[in-house]
Amino acid sequence: MIDHSQPWSTLLVNWTILQDEKNNSRTSRVMKFNEKVVNIMRPGSMTNKREVSETDLYLLGAIEKLLYRVDTLERRVRRAEELLYYVISGNNTNKNQCPMEYTRIKKHCYHFSSREFDWKSSASLCRGLGGNLIELKSAEEKYAVEEYLLRDKLLRGRDFWTGGLNPGLLWIWASSAEQVYEDATETIAGNGRCLRFQYKMEKKSYFYYGEECIKKLRYICKLVQNESINTIEGTARAIFKSEYGN
Repeated sequence: MIDHSQPWSTLLVNWTILQDEKNNSRTSRVMKFNEKVVNIMRPGSMTNKREVSETDLYLLGAIEKLLYRVDTLERRVRRAEELLYYVISGNNTNKNQCPMEYTRIKKHCYHFSSREFDWKSSASLCRGLGGNLIELKSAEEKYAVEEYLLRDKLLRGRDFWTGGLNPGLLWIWASSAEQVYEDATETIAGNGRCLRFQYKMEKKSYFYYGEECIKKLRYICKLVQNESINTIEGTARAIFKSEYGN
């Protein structure tokens, strides 16, 4: 029985029906095809519908190759689905780990330097570690990092470079080119063009400050997310949802 759910089934059915309707004027000769004896047509004579022409035999061979290729493709697709499923459901342990130089805070990995460098050198060192100078794009992330700094005895009270720059008109994050503040009325103290994450003792909190880029400070790197993995995970979730409905 032909499974009509397979992509090649319609082609095979149509071809079979077409051959059943043909009535060619050719004589036959006996050939063996796939362990079966069939009659091959010769030009110039009549034959019945059960005899197969040389053209028909060629088409049968082509269809056999096509079915093999489709079967191979289906196996590869199933394997890909298994790998995608593994990414989102079978490999959760690695998601909670950061590289040796990094520390996990909430959903992200950060590196806090122990030495001081100017802004340009700090940005270069971060890239060498697989990250960028930190870009605090949400209040939640800013609060989480600040809270971590205040709890750590070795980091508390230190100032750090961030990825913020002021080319002349407004403050932007160097890596993403997004504005540091969406509200244009927000201002940042200081006349420098590089953004410092400054600790104020009297308020026991951190604030942004425009610092001269040549000043040497510690820096904070944020690990760059692997976009390829993110794409695979998103595709895997979509496949999983369509297959299992949750």
